[in-house]
Amino acid sequence: MSEKISVIIPYYKGEDYIHETLKSVYDQTYQDFEIIIVNDGSDRTLLNSIESNEAFKNLKIIHQENQGQSSARNNGVKHASGKYLLFLDCDDIIDKTFLEKTHKILKNKPEIRVCYTKGKFFEKTDKEWVLQPFNTFDFLIENCIPITALIYKEDFEKVGGFDTKLNYYEDWDFWIYLIEKGAKVYKIEEFLFFYRIRNTTNSLTNTSIDNSSKLSDNFFDIYKKHYTFYKQNGLDFHSIMSLIRENKKYKAKYYNEWYRKLMYKLFKPKKYQRIYKN
Repeated sequence: MSEKISVIIPYYKGEDYIHETLKSVYDQTYQDFEIIIVNDGSDRTLLNSIESNEAFKNLKIIHQENQGQSSARNNGVKHASGKYLLFLDCDDIIDKTFLEKTHKILKNKPEIRVCYTKGKFFEKTDKEWVLQPFNTFDFLIENCIPITALIYKEDFEKVGGFDTKLNYYEDWDFWIYLIEKGAKVYKIEEFLFFYRIRNTTNSLTNTSIDNSSKLSDNFFDIYKKHYTFYKQNGLDFHSIMSLIRENKKYKAKYYNEWYRKLMYKLFKPKKYQRIYKN
Protein backbone atom coordinates (compact mmCIF):
# COMPACT_ATOMS: atom_id res chain seq x y z
CA MET A 1 0.00 0.00 0.00
CA SER A 2 1.19 3.51 -0.79
CA GLU A 3 2.65 5.39 2.15
CA LYS A 4 2.02 8.79 0.59
CA ILE A 5 1.59 11.82 2.83
CA SER A 6 -0.78 14.58 1.74
CA VAL A 7 0.51 17.93 2.99
CA ILE A 8 -2.42 20.31 3.11
CA ILE A 9 -1.69 24.04 3.24
CA PRO A 10 -4.57 26.48 3.80
CA TYR A 11 -3.57 29.74 2.13
CA TYR A 12 -4.74 33.25 2.93
CA LYS A 13 -2.61 36.28 2.06
CA GLY A 14 0.56 34.25 2.38
CA GLU A 15 2.50 35.86 -0.45
CA ASP A 16 5.46 36.72 1.77
CA TYR A 17 5.75 33.24 3.25
CA ILE A 18 4.50 30.49 0.96
CA HIS A 19 7.81 29.95 -0.87
CA GLU A 20 9.62 29.34 2.41
CA THR A 21 6.89 26.97 3.54
CA LEU A 22 6.97 25.03 0.27
CA LYS A 23 10.77 24.81 0.34
CA SER A 24 10.62 23.21 3.79
CA VAL A 25 8.38 20.49 2.34
CA TYR A 26 10.31 19.92 -0.88
CA ASP A 27 13.53 19.59 1.12
CA GLN A 28 12.19 16.61 3.07
CA THR A 29 14.26 13.44 3.38
CA TYR A 30 10.97 11.53 2.92
CA GLN A 31 9.78 12.22 -0.61
CA ASP A 32 6.56 10.23 -0.97
CA PHE A 33 4.23 13.20 -0.59
CA GLU A 34 1.86 15.49 -2.41
CA ILE A 35 1.11 19.12 -1.59
CA ILE A 36 -2.39 20.55 -1.71
CA ILE A 37 -2.70 24.32 -1.34
CA VAL A 38 -6.24 25.53 -0.67
CA ASN A 39 -6.54 29.21 -1.49
CA ASP A 40 -9.15 30.62 0.88
CA GLY A 41 -10.21 33.66 -1.12
CA SER A 42 -6.85 35.37 -1.69
CA ASP A 43 -5.51 36.88 -4.91
CA ARG A 44 -4.47 34.14 -7.33
CA THR A 45 -1.55 35.83 -9.08
CA LEU A 46 1.29 34.31 -7.08
CA LEU A 47 -0.38 30.92 -6.84
CA ASN A 48 -0.88 30.84 -10.60
CA SER A 49 2.86 31.39 -11.07
CA ILE A 50 3.63 28.61 -8.60
CA GLU A 51 1.20 26.26 -10.34
CA SER A 52 2.77 26.87 -13.74
CA ASN A 53 6.32 26.38 -12.45
CA GLU A 54 7.51 22.85 -13.23
CA ALA A 55 9.86 22.96 -10.24
CA PHE A 56 6.85 22.54 -7.96
CA LYS A 57 6.04 18.87 -8.46
CA ASN A 58 3.19 16.82 -6.99
CA LEU A 59 1.32 20.04 -6.27
CA LYS A 60 -2.39 20.82 -6.50
CA ILE A 61 -3.91 24.24 -5.97
CA ILE A 62 -7.59 24.55 -5.12
CA HIS A 63 -9.46 27.85 -4.96
CA GLN A 64 -12.48 28.62 -2.81
CA GLU A 65 -14.29 31.68 -1.53
CA ASN A 66 -13.10 32.89 1.85
CA GLN A 67 -14.56 30.47 4.40
CA GLY A 68 -11.80 30.11 6.98
CA GLN A 69 -9.01 27.66 7.69
CA SER A 70 -11.20 24.80 8.85
CA SER A 71 -13.16 24.83 5.61
CA ALA A 72 -9.91 25.07 3.62
CA ARG A 73 -8.41 22.09 5.43
CA ASN A 74 -11.57 20.03 5.00
CA ASN A 75 -11.63 20.89 1.31
CA GLY A 76 -7.99 19.91 0.95
CA VAL A 77 -8.64 16.47 2.41
CA LYS A 78 -11.36 15.87 -0.19
CA HIS A 79 -8.66 16.13 -2.87
CA ALA A 80 -6.01 14.17 -0.95
CA SER A 81 -4.81 10.80 -2.18
CA GLY A 82 -2.37 10.04 0.63
CA LYS A 83 -2.68 7.49 3.40
CA TYR A 84 -1.55 10.15 5.86
CA LEU A 85 -2.34 13.83 6.33
CA LEU A 86 -0.24 16.73 7.52
CA PHE A 87 -1.73 20.20 7.95
CA LEU A 88 0.81 22.99 7.57
CA ASP A 89 -0.10 26.68 7.67
CA CYS A 90 1.16 28.81 4.79
CA ASP A 91 3.66 30.71 6.95
CA ASP A 92 5.04 27.83 9.05
CA ILE A 93 7.91 25.47 8.23
CA ILE A 94 9.07 21.97 9.12
CA ASP A 95 12.53 20.48 9.54
CA LYS A 96 13.75 18.38 6.62
CA THR A 97 13.34 15.18 8.67
CA PHE A 98 9.80 15.90 9.92
CA LEU A 99 7.98 13.62 7.47
CA GLU A 100 10.54 10.84 7.75
CA LYS A 101 10.52 10.71 11.53
CA THR A 102 6.78 11.10 12.11
CA HIS A 103 6.00 8.58 9.36
CA LYS A 104 8.38 6.07 10.93
CA ILE A 105 6.50 6.30 14.24
CA LEU A 106 3.09 5.76 12.67
CA LYS A 107 4.28 2.94 10.43
CA ASN A 108 6.10 1.03 13.19
CA LYS A 109 3.60 1.68 15.99
CA PRO A 110 0.09 0.92 14.68
CA GLU A 111 -1.51 1.98 17.96
CA ILE A 112 -0.19 5.53 17.48
CA ARG A 113 -2.58 7.61 15.40
CA VAL A 114 -1.19 11.12 15.97
CA CYS A 115 2.51 11.99 15.85
CA TYR A 116 3.88 15.47 16.53
CA THR A 117 7.17 17.03 17.60
CA LYS A 118 8.57 19.75 19.79
CA GLY A 119 7.99 23.22 18.35
CA LYS A 120 9.70 26.58 18.25
CA PHE A 121 8.43 30.08 17.50
CA PHE A 122 10.30 32.17 14.97
CA GLU A 123 10.36 35.60 13.31
CA LYS A 124 8.94 37.97 15.96
CA THR A 125 10.25 35.80 18.78
CA ASP A 126 12.70 32.94 19.00
CA LYS A 127 11.86 30.53 21.78
CA GLU A 128 10.41 27.12 22.42
CA TRP A 129 6.69 26.62 22.04
CA VAL A 130 6.25 24.83 25.34
CA LEU A 131 3.97 21.84 24.78
CA GLN A 132 3.27 19.99 28.01
CA PRO A 133 3.69 16.18 28.06
CA PHE A 134 0.47 14.52 26.96
CA ASN A 135 -1.95 13.02 29.42
CA THR A 136 -5.67 13.08 28.84
CA PHE A 137 -6.60 15.01 31.97
CA ASP A 138 -4.22 17.92 31.34
CA PHE A 139 -4.88 17.82 27.61
CA LEU A 140 -8.59 18.43 28.25
CA ILE A 141 -7.61 21.53 30.19
CA GLU A 142 -5.04 22.88 27.75
CA ASN A 143 -4.29 21.64 24.24
CA CYS A 144 -0.73 20.42 23.80
CA ILE A 145 -0.94 19.07 20.22
CA PRO A 146 -0.16 21.50 17.39
CA ILE A 147 -2.16 21.42 14.19
CA THR A 148 0.95 20.23 12.35
CA ALA A 149 0.91 16.56 13.35
CA LEU A 150 0.92 13.47 11.15
CA ILE A 151 -2.37 11.55 11.18
CA TYR A 152 -4.23 8.93 9.16
CA LYS A 153 -6.63 10.15 6.50
CA GLU A 154 -9.10 7.44 7.47
CA ASP A 155 -9.19 8.78 11.03
CA PHE A 156 -9.88 12.29 9.76
CA GLU A 157 -12.80 10.98 7.73
CA LYS A 158 -14.19 8.99 10.67
CA VAL A 159 -14.26 12.13 12.80
CA GLY A 160 -15.81 14.17 10.01
CA GLY A 161 -13.10 16.82 9.74
CA PHE A 162 -12.87 20.18 11.47
CA ASP A 163 -15.91 21.94 12.88
CA THR A 164 -16.27 25.02 10.68
CA LYS A 165 -18.53 26.69 13.25
CA LEU A 166 -15.59 27.16 15.62
CA ASN A 167 -13.57 30.34 15.11
CA TYR A 168 -10.74 29.18 17.35
CA TYR A 169 -9.42 25.91 18.77
CA GLU A 170 -10.97 23.81 16.02
CA ASP A 171 -7.77 21.74 16.08
CA TRP A 172 -8.18 21.04 19.81
CA ASP A 173 -11.79 20.01 19.21
CA PHE A 174 -10.61 17.69 16.43
CA TRP A 175 -7.93 16.09 18.62
CA ILE A 176 -10.48 15.50 21.37
CA TYR A 177 -12.71 13.64 18.93
CA LEU A 178 -9.80 11.43 17.86
CA ILE A 179 -8.74 10.67 21.41
CA GLU A 180 -12.33 9.95 22.41
CA LYS A 181 -12.26 7.27 19.71
CA GLY A 182 -9.15 5.69 21.24
CA ALA A 183 -6.36 7.33 19.26
CA LYS A 184 -2.95 7.23 20.93
CA VAL A 185 -0.55 10.12 20.49
CA TYR A 186 3.25 10.33 20.35
CA LYS A 187 5.54 13.32 20.69
CA ILE A 188 9.02 13.28 19.15
CA GLU A 189 11.34 15.18 21.48
CA GLU A 190 13.06 17.12 18.74
CA PHE A 191 12.46 20.61 17.37
CA LEU A 192 11.07 19.70 13.95
CA PHE A 193 8.17 22.18 13.69
CA PHE A 194 8.54 25.95 13.50
CA TYR A 195 5.55 28.20 14.15
CA ARG A 196 5.78 31.73 12.82
CA ILE A 197 4.75 34.65 14.99
CA ARG A 198 4.58 37.36 12.38
CA ASN A 199 6.13 40.79 12.86
CA THR A 200 3.03 42.41 11.42
CA THR A 201 0.50 43.33 14.09
CA ASN A 202 -2.47 42.32 11.93
CA SER A 203 -1.17 38.79 11.45
CA LEU A 204 -3.73 35.99 11.58
CA THR A 205 -1.21 34.14 13.70
CA ASN A 206 -1.44 36.80 16.39
CA THR A 207 -5.15 37.63 16.42
CA SER A 208 -6.16 35.36 19.30
CA ILE A 209 -4.43 37.71 21.74
CA ASP A 210 -7.17 40.29 21.18
CA ASN A 211 -10.21 37.98 21.13
CA SER A 212 -10.60 36.73 24.70
CA SER A 213 -14.41 36.77 24.56
CA LYS A 214 -14.51 34.65 21.39
CA LEU A 215 -11.92 32.32 22.89
CA SER A 216 -14.09 31.81 25.94
CA ASP A 217 -17.14 31.09 23.80
CA ASN A 218 -15.22 28.53 21.77
CA PHE A 219 -13.82 26.83 24.87
CA PHE A 220 -17.34 26.63 26.26
CA ASP A 221 -18.68 25.13 23.02
CA ILE A 222 -15.92 22.50 23.03
CA TYR A 223 -16.62 21.66 26.66
CA LYS A 224 -20.34 21.19 25.96
CA LYS A 225 -19.69 19.07 22.87
CA HIS A 226 -17.38 16.72 24.77
CA TYR A 227 -18.96 16.94 28.20
CA THR A 228 -19.35 13.16 28.58
CA PHE A 229 -15.66 12.66 27.84
CA TYR A 230 -14.72 15.42 30.27
CA LYS A 231 -16.83 13.74 32.95
CA GLN A 232 -15.23 10.36 32.26
CA ASN A 233 -11.86 11.96 32.94
CA GLY A 234 -12.88 13.61 36.19
CA LEU A 235 -13.66 17.02 34.74
CA ASP A 236 -17.37 17.49 35.28
CA PHE A 237 -18.58 21.00 36.04
CA HIS A 238 -18.34 20.58 39.80
CA SER A 239 -14.79 19.19 39.57
CA ILE A 240 -13.63 22.14 37.51
CA MET A 241 -15.10 24.53 40.08
CA SER A 242 -13.24 22.62 42.80
CA LEU A 243 -9.98 22.81 40.86
CA ILE A 244 -10.21 26.56 40.68
CA ARG A 245 -11.27 26.93 44.29
CA GLU A 246 -8.94 24.45 45.97
CA ASN A 247 -5.99 23.36 43.84
CA LYS A 248 -3.23 25.93 43.90
CA LYS A 249 -1.34 24.31 41.04
CA TYR A 250 -4.23 24.62 38.61
CA LYS A 251 -5.36 27.91 40.06
CA ALA A 252 -1.95 29.40 39.30
CA LYS A 253 -1.52 27.74 35.94
CA TYR A 254 -4.98 28.17 34.49
CA TYR A 255 -6.41 31.14 36.35
CA ASN A 256 -6.45 33.24 33.19
CA GLU A 257 -7.69 30.40 31.02
CA TRP A 258 -11.16 29.29 30.14
CA TYR A 259 -12.19 28.12 33.61
CA ARG A 260 -12.11 31.60 35.06
CA LYS A 261 -13.67 33.12 31.97
CA LEU A 262 -16.37 30.49 31.86
CA MET A 263 -17.24 30.46 35.54
CA TYR A 264 -17.27 34.17 36.06
CA LYS A 265 -18.97 34.80 32.78
CA LEU A 266 -21.80 32.58 33.96
CA PHE A 267 -22.01 33.64 37.59
CA LYS A 268 -20.30 37.08 37.58
CA PRO A 269 -19.57 37.58 41.26
CA LYS A 270 -19.39 41.31 42.01
CA LYS A 271 -15.70 40.99 42.77
CA TYR A 272 -15.01 40.05 39.12
CA GLN A 273 -17.67 41.92 37.19
CA ARG A 274 -15.22 44.72 36.31
CA ILE A 275 -13.05 42.29 34.37
CA TYR A 276 -15.81 41.62 31.85
CA LYS A 277 -16.57 45.24 31.15
CA ASN A 278 -13.19 45.75 29.43
